[in-house]
Amino acid sequence: MNDKDKLRGYRGLIRRDIDELEVRLDTIEEKIDKLSAKLDKHIDFIDDTYEGLKNPIKMATRFFKR
Repeated sequence: MNDKDKLRGYRGLIRRDIDELEVRLDTIEEKIDKLSAKLDKHIDFIDDTYEGLKNPIKMATRFFKR
C-alpha cells in the first residue's frame, strides 16, 4: 500500500468519525432544546403561580409585623 492510499484511508476514517460526531451533536442539541422548552414552561408556571401569591404574602407580612 503506497502513501497516497494510506492517506486516502485515513481521510475516510476521519470523515466517518466527523459524521458520527455530527449525528451525536445533533442528538444532544435536540435533547437540550426539549429540556430548555420544558424548563421555560416550568419557570413560566412558577412565575404565574407566585404572581398570584405576592399580595397575600405582603399582607400577611404586614399583619404579623404589627
